[in-house]
Amino acid sequence: MTAEANITTFYKLENGYTITRLDVRECNLIFRDKNHDIVAILNGCRGYITYINPYKGRSLNKQEKELLHRFIRSSSFRINNEVADFLDLSVIRYDDGQEEYISEKELKHKLSDRFSCYSLYVGKLRMHTLKISDYSQSGAFNISNAKIKKLIIGKHCDLSIDLRDNKHIEAVRIGENFNGGLNLSRSTIESVVIADNCRCDLTITENTHCFNLIVADIYSGNLNLRDCCFHNVKIGYYCYANITMAQNWGRRDIIIGDSFRGSLALDDVNVYSLKLGRDCKGKININGQVFERSGGGIYIDDDFAGTLDLQNTAGVERIEVGSHAQGRFNLLGNSGIKFAIFDKYFNGYADFSDSTVEYVRADYGSSGNFILNKCDKLILLELPLYKNSNIITEKKPIEVTSDSRSLYYRFLPHYLPSAYFSLFYHKIWHNLRGLFL
Repeated sequence: MTAEANITTFYKLENGYTITRLDVRECNLIFRDKNHDIVAILNGCRGYITYINPYKGRSLNKQEKELLHRFIRSSSFRINNEVADFLDLSVIRYDDGQEEYISEKELKHKLSDRFSCYSLYVGKLRMHTLKISDYSQSGAFNISNAKIKKLIIGKHCDLSIDLRDNKHIEAVRIGENFNGGLNLSRSTIESVVIADNCRCDLTITENTHCFNLIVADIYSGNLNLRDCCFHNVKIGYYCYANITMAQNWGRRDIIIGDSFRGSLALDDVNVYSLKLGRDCKGKININGQVFERSGGGIYIDDDFAGTLDLQNTAGVERIEVGSHAQGRFNLLGNSGIKFAIFDKYFNGYADFSDSTVEYVRADYGSSGNFILNKCDKLILLELPLYKNSNIITEKKPIEVTSDSRSLYYRFLPHYLPSAYFSLFYHKIWHNLRGLFL
């Protein structure tokens, strides 16, 4: 390529193509073919090309795009993401401010090894599976335009990945010790799996497909699911993430593993059930309508020491809590709750005031606090025979009975359906039901 400066700046490219710029219109570069016909007008000022306008709707072929690519490189022009899209290029930006514009073939070669840059913008990339090597780093990794089905991220990567509006992606696999972010909003994702010890800010909103989300142990970050459908959400041991789910619908359960230390906020999330593992010390706040089918419930394993707030919830009919629980349960004004079961050694605080609860049960050794003011539908309160619990209610029972293990406070002369009880407790209830008919 050569250049001559006179009235016109003239660049001679390969195969008879040229680029000229009139001094009187210094921001316009005119791209011509070997017949001197105008191919496109390039908007370029002060070393930047910001727009390429094909002349009279003409489409640039692959050769013409490659010629412009080489011209941009050799002339040290800079381009924006829109120009990169037009020329099927990707843009690599480095920490020192330098930029590199590469073809699809060059990009595949770079991604085959450890990759490090300030940011990457992908203009064109076609492959079934994109694998990002271990220890890769990028502050902003935009692959929304990539035509890929599966993304595999290696171990120990530090990346912020943008896959918004990608209509090809189906699966993402993130390796151990990942640090960064992943945005899959308005994509076609069907499966996300995150390995152990990852700190990942994950956002999935307004998706067109239902997906599975599986997160392994020791997960932290911010998880935001909104206005989308999922088959299953399962998070492993010792999660201390902030999880927000709103206007979602699920086809199975939400499962949170043992030793949950984060926060979980559900707002109008329709699922079958919520299951929390042992030793939960997190904060769970549920609002709006939850659970897809009647009888949906919350199941909490042993040693719960967190907070469960269902004050503004409808649709939660049952709560079952494991042994040695000492957390706080706020169901003040809840309009959906039917019954709550607390296993042995409950020592927490449960407020059912002004709710629709019908049956509350605490097992052996329980000494917690139960607030049952204005519970007009309360039929039965079952407590250990040697009662150590603190009960606050303005109602007086119409009958008190006992057996070898429990005291039964009956407040209304109604029969409790057997569906209220788990299989274990149903056997006991079947033997005692005659006391309350």
